[in-house]
Amino acid sequence: MRVTFYGTRGSVPVSESGYLEVGGNTACVLVTFDTGRILILDAGTGIRRLGNDLAETASGQDNICILLSHTHWDHIHGFPFFQPAYDPDQRLTICICGRGRNTVTLETIMGVQMESDFYPVPLDQLGAEISFWEPDITHYTAKSGVRIIASPHNHPGGAFSYRIEEKDKTLVYCTDAEHGERIDPRLVALSSRVDLLIHDAQFTPKELKQRKGWGHSSWEEAAKVAQQAQVKRLALFHHDPEHEDSLLHQIEREAQDRFAGAFLAKDGMEVRL
Repeated sequence: MRVTFYGTRGSVPVSESGYLEVGGNTACVLVTFDTGRILILDAGTGIRRLGNDLAETASGQDNICILLSHTHWDHIHGFPFFQPAYDPDQRLTICICGRGRNTVTLETIMGVQMESDFYPVPLDQLGAEISFWEPDITHYTAKSGVRIIASPHNHPGGAFSYRIEEKDKTLVYCTDAEHGERIDPRLVALSSRVDLLIHDAQFTPKELKQRKGWGHSSWEEAAKVAQQAQVKRLALFHHDPEHEDSLLHQIEREAQDRFAGAFLAKDGMEVRL
């Protein structure tokens, strides 16, 4: 299993000079399995570059799956710029495992941001064959043997973390999660002994005290989850748009004092499990 970070920023993309090393694209992570199949986690602005890379390499994926943690803007607003979506020979599946919402559909949500008031090309005229899947399940095993486990966590409007397993390799993707007064035991259980935990680390502990209810974690909470779950490595993710590279490097050092396997997720970084 190979993990490639295409977008690691939270809330809104940034492009000033002090942010270039860690990167400014919003959430998007590519998971490449040993079979060559891929899974895309979230569709923030990082998915634009990912789509270009897929087109250049002619990946040959007959059906590309985009698995969303939730549908807040910074996790879907890159989708209109995803090049494979314009390919009439391409099939796409956009899904949220375990969502099971029976109010506003995922298709409606994705379509709204592409209405004429916001974007010139409507969703149903992109070109690719797009399907939406939002079953009320928490466990799914693909024909390839890849297993996905979904777990809800605290975030305004709701969000999901995912545990992804291929043979003996394991990954947890947990972003936009707020723990509250104690570390969420659901996330510790989901992350138990994984090879890599990608965890929301948007705030410093001081910032978190002033931003309760905003739906995010501090780097300190991310380190606590990693410790309690006994994970091998921790990727600090969903960086605050006001955190420049210098501050993020300081956060990385402080997190490593708490958990030695911690590191900053950066745009363009690749991690092999």
